[in-house]
Amino acid sequence: MKSKLNCILVDDDPAIYDVFKEHLKDCEYAEITDYYQDPREFIKANKKADLVFLDIMMPHIDGFTVANSIKPTPVIFFTGQPEKFRDIMNQLDAIDVFPKPIIKERLLVSIREAYRLLIKEEVHTHWEFNTMGKKDKIFIKIKDMVYVTTHWDPRNKSVTMADGTEHIFMDYSMEEILTIATHLLQPNKSELVSSDIITTHGFDHIMITIPNSCTEKMIIIGYPFSKIFKERLLKN
Repeated sequence: MKSKLNCILVDDDPAIYDVFKEHLKDCEYAEITDYYQDPREFIKANKKADLVFLDIMMPHIDGFTVANSIKPTPVIFFTGQPEKFRDIMNQLDAIDVFPKPIIKERLLVSIREAYRLLIKEEVHTHWEFNTMGKKDKIFIKIKDMVYVTTHWDPRNKSVTMADGTEHIFMDYSMEEILTIATHLLQPNKSELVSSDIITTHGFDHIMITIPNSCTEKMIIIGYPFSKIFKERLLKN
């Protein structure tokens, strides 16, 4: 299995390169392996990559022209006006578009989605997890995981299964769980949910019913996660 996506960044502002390098220095899914300030030089170099980050508004050549010239290489756009260009972006089959200034959390949302779409991992139906209060690992069916939230100790995660049983998974990040349980959706930085338990979907929130519980729980959809969460929810 490929460990990281090799990414190229194309932007006329060299300060953006420093921002990307800082935001991705601890990222386990992607790394910037090359940077081009001039999009013409990037096209001329014909450099291969798993993913290309493209600024839309650049001198000489805009990001859309660059994206067309490097097809079928996957791209993610960024711009100060993402809504203005979303229709064009959809025509180009870009993975995502996110706004400037670049927020680390929003950038990582895009990268996790790219990793999910581009990396063809071995499909697992079951997984072993380290749990709190048990000497041995537990062996669970991945698809039975329906709700995950951050434990009072943020290194651990509280996991609810389809039958209502709960486990505390020790030393797992949300990113690690998402790479294993790819059916789960992420509405915000501290929770993961299965579409099977979503009862209502509002503009900025969802309602879920925890298995073996008679009450509903409201979950707020965080802005950095909103676009990808809603797109994946509609596909399920």
